[in-house]
Amino acid sequence: MNKKELLKHIGSIGQIGGVRDFILNDGKAKGVRAIEVNTGKLRFTVLPDRCLDIAQADYKGEAISWISKTGITAPSYYEKDGTSWLRGFYGGLVTTCGLKNIGSPVGEHGLHGRIANIPAEKVCVFADWVGDEYVMKISGEMRESVVFGENLVLKRTITAKLFESKVSICDTIVNEGFKDEGVAICYHCNFGYPLVCPNAKIVNVPEEISKVPAPTHAIAEKCIDVKLEGKRPTAGIENGKIGAYITYNADTLPDFLVWQMYGESEYVIGLEPRTTSKGGKNIIEQDKFVYIKHMEEYTTEFEIELKDL
Repeated sequence: MNKKELLKHIGSIGQIGGVRDFILNDGKAKGVRAIEVNTGKLRFTVLPDRCLDIAQADYKGEAISWISKTGITAPSYYEKDGTSWLRGFYGGLVTTCGLKNIGSPVGEHGLHGRIANIPAEKVCVFADWVGDEYVMKISGEMRESVVFGENLVLKRTITAKLFESKVSICDTIVNEGFKDEGVAICYHCNFGYPLVCPNAKIVNVPEEISKVPAPTHAIAEKCIDVKLEGKRPTAGIENGKIGAYITYNADTLPDFLVWQMYGESEYVIGLEPRTTSKGGKNIIEQDKFVYIKHMEEYTTEFEIELKDL
C-alpha cells in the first residue's frame, strides 16, 4: 500500500507503528531515555543512554530478545573492574562491546570494554515519508576518551521501515586522537525465549552446535568461534514458527562467535559478528586490533531480520 492509499485509512502513523520517545522511571533503569520503534511487525527499544543499543524486541507481539535478571540499568551503575560489567548486562537484542576490549578483563579494561555504558550525544530521531516508504532512523555518537589516551567516536545510525521486519545498524568509528589507535568491536546479539526453545535450531553453523536443548541445571556457557563464508554471511535461529537472522558485512566484521547459555533463568543464544576472534589478554596483541590513523574511519554494518516459517 502506497502513502496515499495508507493515509486514506488512518489519521496518524501512531495507530499502526512509528516512534515513541520516553523516560524509564523505576529501579536501576530510572532516568534512562528509551526510544521505541514499531514497524507494525517488528518492535524494538533503543537506549540512547546505553550506546544506542537495543533492549527489548518483539516480532508480531512475541518476544525475540533476551533480557537478563539485571534488567535495564542506567550507566551510572556501571562497574568496570573484572567481570563486574555483568551487573549491568541486561542482554537485549544488541549490546555493543569495545572499543578497547571485547573479551575477558585485562589490565584497566574490564570485561567487554566501556562502550556499552557510554551515553549517546547528538541524538537525532527521524520518522517521515521518503517517497512511498515511511522511514524511521535513530542516530547519535558515543565518545570513548581519556586524558593522555584515546579519543574515539562511534557514530551510529539505526534504520527501520514501516511494514518491514528488519532493522539495520551502521557504525563508523572515528579516531579523533593524534596517534594510531587500536580498536575492536563485537555485537552481542542476544536471543531468548520463546524464540529460543527446546527443538529450536541455530542455522548456518556446524551441526554439532545447532540443536537447542531445554533449560538445564548448572550448565556452563560456551563460546564457539564459527567461520561463515561469503562477503555477507547470515546466521540465525529458527523455532519452526519464526526465524531470526543476522546478516553482516564480513569485510569489516571478519569473525563470528556463537554464545550458548542454556541455564535455568539464563537461557540465551548470542550471535556475535566482530572484528577479531581474540579477547581478553590476547586483544592487546598488535595484530588483533584494527588500527585507525588520526581522523581515519572504520565502518561496520549488519542487519537483523525476522521471518515467518
